[in-house]
Amino acid sequence: MMKDYVIDVLMNIGVPAGIKGFTYICDAIELFNTDPYYPDGKISALYIDIAKKYHTTPSRVERSIRHAFDIALTKGDPDMVSRYLDLTNRQNSTLLRTLYLRIGQERRRHQAERHHQQCNPQTCTSQTCEFKAQIYMEAMKTLSEEIESLFNRTLASVRDDIHPTDDGQSERSCSGFPKSLKS
Repeated sequence: MMKDYVIDVLMNIGVPAGIKGFTYICDAIELFNTDPYYPDGKISALYIDIAKKYHTTPSRVERSIRHAFDIALTKGDPDMVSRYLDLTNRQNSTLLRTLYLRIGQERRRHQAERHHQQCNPQTCTSQTCEFKAQIYMEAMKTLSEEIESLFNRTLASVRDDIHPTDDGQSERSCSGFPKSLKS
């Protein structure tokens, strides 16, 4: 679904769909979305991975992406270009990261709008959503506590079966874990 959205954005800003850079940008945004290393890491690793996928060289990938962005910046829709790309810094890495971040912002905004359209306006307010989030967090906390309690009881039961003391109780440290298991 992300790829379809990226395709729409690239076409709207004026990147021709028939050039290799179009495909490479789509793949780059998809990699950004699946692996947090790419948006914050070296962009050269991204070029290498895309080049491997298409059996080409990283420099060709870089050049194709630059060409695609150049077309968008010079011949594309100026309003759409300024909406999705950084016009002051035209490096591939900056343009890719800016495109990724702005697409992410727009997708989140669209998801929120769809959520509010699907909800009954009388029952779906920001307070209702906050209340639902609070209930969810409390339920997760309770569930986590119950799982931890069950784990501790199971651990104690196993420990008692393996290392009982003279009085039938297992040897425990002050933390509740057996001294033999505590490191």
